[in-house]
Amino acid sequence: MVRLITGAGGMMGSHLYEALNHFAVLPTFFESTLDPRETITDVMETMDVLDINNVRKVLGVVKPNIIYHLAAQSRPDVSFKDPALTINTNVIGTINLLQACVDLGLKPLFINASSSAVYGETMDAFDKRQDDWMMPPTEDEPCLPLSPYGTSKLAQEHIVKNFHEMYPIDYVNVRIFNCTGPRKINDFVSDICRRVVNEEFPLRVGNLDRVRSIVDVRDLVRGLILCENIKNETINLGSDVCHNIEDVFKMIAGDNPYEVDSSLFRPTDEPIILGNINKAKRILGWEPEISLEQTISDTLDYWRNL
Repeated sequence: MVRLITGAGGMMGSHLYEALNHFAVLPTFFESTLDPRETITDVMETMDVLDINNVRKVLGVVKPNIIYHLAAQSRPDVSFKDPALTINTNVIGTINLLQACVDLGLKPLFINASSSAVYGETMDAFDKRQDDWMMPPTEDEPCLPLSPYGTSKLAQEHIVKNFHEMYPIDYVNVRIFNCTGPRKINDFVSDICRRVVNEEFPLRVGNLDRVRSIVDVRDLVRGLILCENIKNETINLGSDVCHNIEDVFKMIAGDNPYEVDSSLFRPTDEPIILGNINKAKRILGWEPEISLEQTISDTLDYWRNL
């Protein structure tokens, strides 16, 4: 059984590579999103999902039985500034991988990293009254993404299903909720941890009036690997415990000074993102085990020791 990872030069992909290191696995990446001081990419293969000839060459040599497709433009804020890059990377890159499989006669299980961003306005169906929230959306709820990133991920899911119906290539579309931990950059938890360690006061923050569920990357990777046991499913992986972002900030920064910078606000942003992981609990036997406090502690230590 041979596994291939795209996007292994990111937080999630690098942790997945480490978790699979006792299996036959080829980690690939194009442009790493890790801190430049990280060296884990030194053992990885370069593969640009936008270069179909490059993709065919790598897949033709490796002939993977399972593909973990994590390569993406994964920042909603960037997608507002460059929607074309986001759509091209996330949709065309996925098409290239699947088309290369077809061209080479490969039928791997295609585990596709989608996002909770596909739900978008569906999250607004929550009753915001404290202790009286409705059940967060299941995988069967309508998807109304609020960003080009969310739109690209929804399109990606449909492309994966299209290739299954045409050829077929089995798949799992994994809708990943807010995920953080050691090696993450450019998200709220990791960036505040880094700035606290570097004593970059006052800390610049965006909109703290949001509610988010947050899952540790190591828990998330454990769930991804369990997806090898299912096929042709769409499944949420995340946390079903939510936190006010201002409270999360205080957990990290304590009483250190900060200032709100309106330039960090997104044009559209879900007031609440909370995972419904009942399906993952039922069919994978999976749920998060690592507390947010532990995630924050480990992320602070990561930046101190890097």
